[in-house]
Amino acid sequence: MLQTIEAIVDEKGVLRVLDSVDLPKMRRAIVTILEEEPTQESLHRAAHRQKSMLLEQRQAQGYAKFPSKKDEAGEWESEQVWGTS
Repeated sequence: MLQTIEAIVDEKGVLRVLDSVDLPKMRRAIVTILEEEPTQESLHRAAHRQKSMLLEQRQAQGYAKFPSKKDEAGEWESEQVWGTS
């Protein structure tokens, strides 16, 4: 299966993928570098994605360092409203 995704390559050759890609396992990729410069929107998306990835990594590190206890959230379970489908 082939997928096309948008990415930005800076002057140092650092590649920033603008959208997440869900794959069943690791895959090879071929990168085609276009002559046009990135749009402001794509630069904004790249910065937002990078910030989100850093926050997700920090959150994962925090949970690994301080895992939740087995019954930590149990007392509020009756207060949750899930709605009907």
